[in-house]
Amino acid sequence: MVMKRCRSLVAGSLVCGAATLPAFAEDTDVAAMRTELAQMRAEIAQLKAETGASWMDQAREQEMRALVEEVMSDVSSRSAFQEGGLGAGHDGKKFYLEGNGFRLNVGGQMQFRWVYNTSDARTGDAEELDGFEMRRTKLSFDGYIGDPKLGYTIVLASDRDRPVSDADVYVTDAIIDYKFDNGVKVSVGRMKLPFLAEELLSSKRLLAADRGMSTEFFTAGRAEQIQVEIPIEEVAKVYLAYSDGANTDGTGATADTVDYAVTGRVQAKLAGEWDQMKDLVAVDQDFAAFVGGAVHLEETEGAGGDELVAWTVDGVIKTGNLAAMAAIMMATGDTDDRDQFGVLAQAGYNINEQWQPFIRWDHIDDDAADEIDAFTFGVNYFLKKHNAKFTADVVYVIEPEDPSAVVSLNGGEFSSGLGLSSTGLNGDDDQIAFRAQFQLLF
Repeated sequence: MVMKRCRSLVAGSLVCGAATLPAFAEDTDVAAMRTELAQMRAEIAQLKAETGASWMDQAREQEMRALVEEVMSDVSSRSAFQEGGLGAGHDGKKFYLEGNGFRLNVGGQMQFRWVYNTSDARTGDAEELDGFEMRRTKLSFDGYIGDPKLGYTIVLASDRDRPVSDADVYVTDAIIDYKFDNGVKVSVGRMKLPFLAEELLSSKRLLAADRGMSTEFFTAGRAEQIQVEIPIEEVAKVYLAYSDGANTDGTGATADTVDYAVTGRVQAKLAGEWDQMKDLVAVDQDFAAFVGGAVHLEETEGAGGDELVAWTVDGVIKTGNLAAMAAIMMATGDTDDRDQFGVLAQAGYNINEQWQPFIRWDHIDDDAADEIDAFTFGVNYFLKKHNAKFTADVVYVIEPEDPSAVVSLNGGEFSSGLGLSSTGLNGDDDQIAFRAQFQLLF
């Protein structure tokens, strides 16, 4: 009986001590641990004195001594790690490594998708197309150096359209930023221009399997730029960017053909909290409303140059289990004297924390061919919020023509990333795409 009491005492003390050790001894009180072990030894000695030492043979005593020494060695190593200023673990969002004057967060995104596409305009084997793809495979690194105000972000991605034997990894984002005490943040590098609302939503948190057709057509995409974010009290944010031009991604300093490209966006909060703009999911949420607007101006050099003006107005609301977004987009180019117009409207309703059906409407008028409409219906199933999510949807494009591009916008053919094939192959017949996707974030 006494032996059982002693075992319980030792085990209980060790478990309690271990329970107070978070990952990599971030908050460990080593002195308290040593005191606790000393008390444990004293209690064991008292028990031996009261009952005699005969109950514990030499083998058992050596076993216990080894166990205590193991715990003390572990405490010492954790203490040395902590004294070295190092810490590591998972903060609930990303894995991290940090020390005196630095922090590195490491994350990843994988989207595995099956797509089925059909159009009566195509004949033979091309009438029905299907297959698998890794829509997105990304690794992200972010954190700060020297001071939390001085941050960085690097995102690497694989090219979904290239075979494994010819695989390519490229940099989608490379950002250095500094945030002043007054909240103003200056960022330099390659990043998204502050233009369309849905484009600024992370691909990790989209409502459907991918962005809308109108967003893909009018997006200004990424560019190498200088961008300034200016908060106005708690009610608005202003973004200003001077860049190499819409959808330029990465270009050499002397290879740019753009005279100037400036982008400005204003985002206003009418109700709610800024974090509610991060996605279009709502579960028992208080009312939130946001409105925004942006303008992009760009002039291209040379005889074939063009002056581009693009603008958008958008809004997001959340209330209860409903989340909705709407946007109007417009682009005008001087060279072909064309005004292009687009509309996006989408909404999702969370039946509970796992199930969210949604609907979307896209409209494009490229001022050259017939107007194009697309409807998307689908459902999300959240296993672990966005970290583990299954999405299935159907995109129905009504009698599409071939939208032609305004200079420097991402227009032209439908993006293959949406699961839609080139309109040039479809004529003016309807096109239907079914997409089933699983996303994993880490």
